[in-house]
Amino acid sequence: MKEQKPIELGAEIISWLFFPPLVATVFFVFLIFWYSQDLSQGLQWLTYVAPFLIFIPLVFFALSYKLHWISDVDLTKRSERPAFLIVFTVSLAIASAIMYLLQAPEKFVIYIFSGLIMVILASIITFYWKISFHTMVTTSVVSAIVIIGGLRFWPFFLLLPIIAWARIVLKKHSLYQVIGGVFLSAAITWSVFALFGFRLFY
Repeated sequence: MKEQKPIELGAEIISWLFFPPLVATVFFVFLIFWYSQDLSQGLQWLTYVAPFLIFIPLVFFALSYKLHWISDVDLTKRSERPAFLIVFTVSLAIASAIMYLLQAPEKFVIYIFSGLIMVILASIITFYWKISFHTMVTTSVVSAIVIIGGLRFWPFFLLLPIIAWARIVLKKHSLYQVIGGVFLSAAITWSVFALFGFRLFY
């Protein structure tokens, strides 16, 4: 087995820390408890959406890996991505509908809606081009943090070049693919919030 160089090991650690399903799940759970009135309501919301947002995608992902439908956890081969994206899109749509019916705060529902649009467009793009999910998902989360929390949180954007560097070092993506993930995600997230009348810079 080839020994990893320190730079490759660092890139690998960064890639795992910002593994898209992990980042998306952690942030979603954070928003649930941030916007819920109390712990009881937060747990109730989580109970309703967890099967669709967490368990179904993860079980499908694990099953796909076990049955060798995918070659690695990064879904390196573009042809292996559509099936997972379809499952995740349907699950996210159901979770979005549930949060809307539970009358979750508007900002929360809008963010989920922006995520749904992003995944749909990324799924279409994936049929033709291998866009970076790592930069796309983290950009979505960071954009939401800045839109919801204010410009004082702009330093979180400094994470993006670090993640992009890691994906390029590991030869998982080209420079254009990581930049594409950033721009697609930022454009969708900021546009959706603007469409619903939110101030984006304050």
